[in-house]
Amino acid sequence: MKIAFLVNILKILIFLCLPFQLLAQDNALNRQVMRSHPNGKDHVVLYFDAKTNELAKEEVYFVNGKIEWSGYYKKNLESGLWKFYYSNGNLKIQETYLNGKEHGVSTEYDESGKKVKESYWKNGKLLKELSY
Repeated sequence: MKIAFLVNILKILIFLCLPFQLLAQDNALNRQVMRSHPNGKDHVVLYFDAKTNELAKEEVYFVNGKIEWSGYYKKNLESGLWKFYYSNGNLKIQETYLNGKEHGVSTEYDESGKKVKESYWKNGKLLKELSY
């Protein structure tokens, strides 16, 4: 009886996860290293939508291999979350874009990770800044 119950639960979980697996396949990205550092490590990496071949994501790395920034594109414009980092790996700036313009809250941190500023944007126009 317990085995039948567990099998039914497993079937339900598979059924519920299937749409997410299909969605992930629809949004498959092709990774292309566009530039490397002299030491051979990746410098600029672009991701293209597998179906449309449109630019979907950008990653830029420091020479030490740590991420310098990453962000998303939609119709070749910055869109969604962008993150910028210090060479020590700590987050420097986190901001969001809409149609290539800053939109929403942009948060800046010092090299130790302490929040130092928040900026509020709407369609590329600065509305307000708060310093900490």
